[in-house]
Amino acid sequence: MPLKHTKWITVLIAAIMTLPIFIGLIGTLLPAFQYFPPIGEYHFSTQPWQNMFAESEFYSSLKLTLITGVGAPLLALWLAFSLLAWGYQRPFFRKIETLLSPILAVPHAAIAIGLLFLLSPSGWLVRIFSPWLSGFVRPPNWITVQDPYGLSLIFALVVKEMPYLLFVMLAAMKSLQARETIHACQALGYGRFALWRKVLIPQLYPIIRLPIFIVVAFSLTVVDLALVIGPNTPSTLAVTLYRWFNNPDLAMRLMGSAGAVFLMITIILVLGGWEFCHRCLSKLTRYERSNGRRCGATDNLLGSGVILGLITLVSAFIALMLLPVWSLAKRWRFPDALPSKWTWDNIERATPLLIELTSNTLSIALIATIMACAASLLMLETKRKSMEESNKPTEQHAFDWLIYVPILLPQIGFLFGLHVLLIYLDLNGSFCAIIALHLMYVLPYVYLTLKGPYLAYNENYLLQANRLRYRPWHHYVSVKLAMLKPSLFTAFAMGFSVSIAQYLPTLIAGEGRHSTLTTEAVARAASGDRKQVGSMALLQAFFPVIVFWLAQIIPARWTKWRLAMKTLFKKGSPC
Repeated sequence: MPLKHTKWITVLIAAIMTLPIFIGLIGTLLPAFQYFPPIGEYHFSTQPWQNMFAESEFYSSLKLTLITGVGAPLLALWLAFSLLAWGYQRPFFRKIETLLSPILAVPHAAIAIGLLFLLSPSGWLVRIFSPWLSGFVRPPNWITVQDPYGLSLIFALVVKEMPYLLFVMLAAMKSLQARETIHACQALGYGRFALWRKVLIPQLYPIIRLPIFIVVAFSLTVVDLALVIGPNTPSTLAVTLYRWFNNPDLAMRLMGSAGAVFLMITIILVLGGWEFCHRCLSKLTRYERSNGRRCGATDNLLGSGVILGLITLVSAFIALMLLPVWSLAKRWRFPDALPSKWTWDNIERATPLLIELTSNTLSIALIATIMACAASLLMLETKRKSMEESNKPTEQHAFDWLIYVPILLPQIGFLFGLHVLLIYLDLNGSFCAIIALHLMYVLPYVYLTLKGPYLAYNENYLLQANRLRYRPWHHYVSVKLAMLKPSLFTAFAMGFSVSIAQYLPTLIAGEGRHSTLTTEAVARAASGDRKQVGSMALLQAFFPVIVFWLAQIIPARWTKWRLAMKTLFKKGSPC
């Protein structure tokens, strides 16, 4: 890409990335200290903080948030390490690797709704054991979902986060000499779990530290997953703040802003405590890692993690398979394991609503993802030019720091501050506002997916093409981007699935005027109409999976199809 003035481009893009986040944080920070002109508050005060600390619900929500937000990442990390240590470089493990993509592609809300169908007292898990084993002819009076301890929410978070961490670990293993290390340790008599625990996991953890932090921040601040399958009395702190912000009493926004600032401080403290505990654990286990013992009692921890990890993956796929079953069920009485009657009427009745929701969802996702891909290419080319000019291949660029900010910051912390700006600019409820907020979250994932392949591209191909005929823009598209097709399609699929999954940005920017499959599915999850909710969740899961599948199929066949079309047009053209 023939770019000039890369420094100015860097400054401009960095300003565009920073400005919305800065405005959102200011729009949340000022009301937290009672400065909120829209409701006539022009003086600073700590009254919102005093009101927040006086709320008994605040402490219950904070306790629940810490339990679920720290417990779920710990379990997900343990299960991911266990599965990796058990199956890495084994032939059958490749089948498990191929199963990760559908789970990663499916939005959080669809997974949560599927688990709701699986784990509820009248869910499929109870049905398959009833009445022949359990004796239940009616749904038991159990609290298996939305329990007050947040166990169902922790399980849902683990189902979504463990495949992501496993995917990240598999990618990071390429930077380690894993095969040589495994062979050397096995030649010395170390068991498989022992060599991973002593040698490979300590090397792998620093590489995946940032993805782990992203998972922890997500667990502490998730809203849609907590609304569907999390506890209600009390709810997590993020959901409590969401209710405070939406309270008809605008003064509650002040307390909600104070809670949002407190939640951001909590994330920083939790991440700091996480890193401190990791360093203490590394020092405490240093002797155990170097004592020369070929096995240890802690190897059983990884062994049990394998069983639980496989159960988690199986649960995720069963939950996804229940979505089409409920969509097509006409009569499904408890305790039948399968519907007694099937019908298409459920989908036909919901077709007008589904068409509207699908068109909104796909339009937002396609526009936001295409914009994110174009912006990522511009940012990466700017970064490459800067590295080339400074002759420092390992130099960190401004984009490398700014790109993580929207992911690590809680959505509830600054989106409501941005909402005030949208109202001021008269953009609230508009389609463009939704796309802009989606772009904030789609861009980081697209950029990070493209970053490695783009910077590793051999520029000599482009140089030789321009030497033959100097057409820089044409060759950039026909040579460089053509060779980067697999990475571009994968980045597009990743951004598309991220956009489909956005709940809070769609709700805040759209103000309910432009509903999507995600917002409507979450809103109706508690309605009891499983058939309609199943249809929405099915479509919500269907499109990302299809796009990921196309991202794998199209690049491998692109040249063949292009040449076939070229030949066809030549034959059809008049002489």
